Amino acid sequence: MRYSGIVRRAFTLVELLLVIVLLGLLAGLAMPNLGDEMRRRSLTESADRLRSLIVMSHARAIRDGVRYRIQFPGTVDPNDRDAQKEIDIPIETLQPEMLKQSDPLRYPEDFGGIELPWKGMAILQPGTRCVAVLPGKPDFTITGDSPLAGPQIGEAQQVFVPLTLYPDGTADWVTFVLTDLPFDAEINREDAPRILNVIVDGRTGQVWVQRALRREEVQLMEEKGASPILHIDFTRGDEITEDNLLHIQIRASGGVSGGSGATGK
Repeated sequence: MRYSGIVRRAFTLVELLLVIVLLGLLAGLAMPNLGDEMRRRSLTESADRLRSLIVMSHARAIRDGVRYRIQFPGTVDPNDRDAQKEIDIPIETLQPEMLKQSDPLRYPEDFGGIELPWKGMAILQPGTRCVAVLPGKPDFTITGDSPLAGPQIGEAQQVFVPLTLYPDGTADWVTFVLTDLPFDAEINREDAPRILNVIVDGRTGQVWVQRALRREEVQLMEEKGASPILHIDFTRGDEITEDNLLHIQIRASGGVSGGSGATGK
C-alpha cells in the first residue's frame, strides 16, 4: 500500500483559544450596536402603539357618542382648578390609562375605567418612558443654551394632562413626550431622535410622531418661514438643513400621516 505523504495537522489548543478570543472580541464590538438598535425599536414601537391606542379610542368615542380619555398615572383631575399639573417625572415605564364617561347625561365630568380586549397589553415597551403630556399646540421654543428646542425633559417635574377625545371627531391638542433616555441623562443634540413627540391635532384628531428638534433646526425653520409642527411622521436623526427642508415641508403640506412607513426613517 502506498501513502500520498500528505499529513493533516489538527488545530492546537492555543489556536482554538485564539479563535474563541477573536470571536468574543467581535461579539463585544457588535453588542453596543445591537443594543442601540433594540432600544430604538422599542421607542418607535412604543410611539406607534400609543398612536394606535389614541386612534382606536377616538373611534370608540365617535361610535359610542361619549367622551374618552387617555392619561398616565399621577395625572390630576382637570376639573380641579387648584391641582398642580406638574408631577414628578417617572423613572420607570408606566402604562397609559383609558377612561370614558360613566354617565354623560347626569354626570358628564365623571370618567371611569373600561374593560377592553387590549387593556392588559403593554403600550410602552420596557425602557421607554412618558416624561410629559403637554396641553395645547406643540411648543418648540428655544430655551437658554439647551441643545434641543421645546420642553426640557431633564427637569424633575413636568406637566401631565389628560387627552380627551370627543364624539364629534375633535380632541384636545396634546403632545405626549416619550424617551428611552435614562432619567438622569444629560441631554445633548445627538439625543434628538431618542425623544419622540406623539402629537394629537385637536381640530381633526390626526396623530403623528415627530422627534425632538435641535435648536439650529428650529432657527433654520424660523428663518425660512417654515413651521416646526410638521403634521407628518418624522423620526430619523438626520440633521434638517436647507437642502432637505423643502422636501420635508412638501411632504408636510401634503398631509401625509400613518404608521412607520411614512416616517422617512
